[in-house]
Amino acid sequence: MVSIAWSEAFSVGNPLLDSDHRILFDLLVQLFDATDTGQSRDVVGSVLSALSEYAEHHFRREEAMMAASGYPGLEAHKAEHRQLEAHVRDICGRYRAGERGAVDEQVVELLKKWLTQHIQVTDKSYRPWVERVVDGGAKPPSEKLGDGRQS
Repeated sequence: MVSIAWSEAFSVGNPLLDSDHRILFDLLVQLFDATDTGQSRDVVGSVLSALSEYAEHHFRREEAMMAASGYPGLEAHKAEHRQLEAHVRDICGRYRAGERGAVDEQVVELLKKWLTQHIQVTDKSYRPWVERVVDGGAKPPSEKLGDGRQS
């Protein structure tokens, strides 16, 4: 069984993004459970679609926060998101076309590995910026010097 659970070790310093990541973990577990227990094509397809749609929703929210904060690695980060979106769309398309094996334990394990590594490495790199995003506005870390001066 694919084991994955959100913990504080995955926190990126923003409650909304952490909540999104928890939901993505939960959807991935649901996808594995649906495939592992032999649920109907409709059930597996529904969970797969929910995972795909929520990932895209989360990526747009995360990208907006990175843009608002002035995060310098935004374009490279977006490219990683687009690669995963394309991969998941391919999986969805193959599954809808009748290829039941398009969603198996190996695919779910690959998605788990991508998600955990992406959060632990790529997402953690924006933490100093998005920690400061409040109500859609932010100042990059370089603008807060800690001694009261502005850069």
